[in-house]
Amino acid sequence: MNRRERYWQAGFPGNGYGEAASAHNKSLAMHRWSNWIAGFSGEFARSAILRHAQDGRGGSNSKSGLVVLDPFAGVGTTLVEANRLGLDSIGFEINPFAALVCRVKLEAADVSLRDLRDSVADYKSFMEGSDHREPHSSPPAGFRSRIPFFSPNVERKVLLTLDYINCLTSQIKDIFRVAFASVMVDFSNYSYEPSLGTRPAAGKALVHDADVGMAVAAKLRDMAADITEVQIETADRNNIPEWRVYEHSFFDAEKHIDAESVDLVVTSPPYMNNYHYVRNSRPQLFWSGLVQSPSELKRLETGNFGKFWQTVRGEAAVPLSRQLPRLEEEIAEIRGINNDRGVYGGTGWANYVTAYMNDLDRFCELLYKVLKPDGTAVVVVGNSIVQGREIKVEERLGEIAELRGLSVMSIIKLRERVGSSIINSGARQRSKNKSALYDAAVAIYRPA
Repeated sequence: MNRRERYWQAGFPGNGYGEAASAHNKSLAMHRWSNWIAGFSGEFARSAILRHAQDGRGGSNSKSGLVVLDPFAGVGTTLVEANRLGLDSIGFEINPFAALVCRVKLEAADVSLRDLRDSVADYKSFMEGSDHREPHSSPPAGFRSRIPFFSPNVERKVLLTLDYINCLTSQIKDIFRVAFASVMVDFSNYSYEPSLGTRPAAGKALVHDADVGMAVAAKLRDMAADITEVQIETADRNNIPEWRVYEHSFFDAEKHIDAESVDLVVTSPPYMNNYHYVRNSRPQLFWSGLVQSPSELKRLETGNFGKFWQTVRGEAAVPLSRQLPRLEEEIAEIRGINNDRGVYGGTGWANYVTAYMNDLDRFCELLYKVLKPDGTAVVVVGNSIVQGREIKVEERLGEIAELRGLSVMSIIKLRERVGSSIINSGARQRSKNKSALYDAAVAIYRPA
């Protein structure tokens, strides 16, 4: 192990990396705006960035001038921390709602707080005086749900809120859109468990009425407080960092950013747990006016990293793009399980795992291209248990990265987790499989 590898090995949680769990974001300024399934906290992202500034390559390097990339930006955890540290940042995010949240957060330094606070006060007055007002807005025509998404009393207040938002100017309007979308499920007849489902299915009562105005205004007050904090923090900056958020897949990166232009990547790709980001963000996408038709969701589903099991289960056997003997054995074992169940058995899940690993290969190929020589990537992934078979995603990522010309400095298990990465495994299968779910950070660099 060389000096650089020892340096990064020592730098993970417990040795200077802060709290890694994404749930910690719920209490962090800016990061608490909108929940998103993520791999790490704002503290983790900040620590990774600061650690890169002095990563053992001959002493302490100034972080000035670094370019930070998050290929799976989500709601902006990495980008926000890079921006607050005064660094240029680039993000790719295929989901329009998450991309909107990213942009609104990164515009925080330029928001007129007076206009925002005046608009929040005006919105509260508007909602308090709306008892006999009929809304002009209508529910999104293309949105469908198993049961009514909002009860009638709630839906009327939601539509009045949309009436108000539609009268705002662009920057303040987008802040309101994010605030509304971030709390809308709370007063709906659905809940996240963690996937979106009806409240009755989770043993919860329907929401017959709710103070929508109060819920949205409370979120807006939190956002205004965080924006105030950012503006105070950045008031004395001499140089304003640049940022770019591309509402595209990272697989389109070569169309948007130059080769060898990135110093540091801090990211977490979607886990191999078939969490359906598109379906779970449908309410936000439709009710915020970001999509109009279910057909628009198809592009997001087919372009998603790793694909979804529902997308690839019926295809012919998907071949691996790289020869990895251990992985080939694991996939063959999965393919041989429950063959009597057709696409619901091992064949469909083997396709899912293969598609995910092929996308990891494409990711590493692009990582090599966009990183500067000696550039670093910290990639947080999670293991998965598919049909009772554990897949150590972090180890496979390391193998693929090496085949793509990158070097792995360290693989560190961050924490055990409770989640949905036990795919299609019954209780008996789980009891026999002693593997635990966990998050792991893979530190990679491109050799000079």
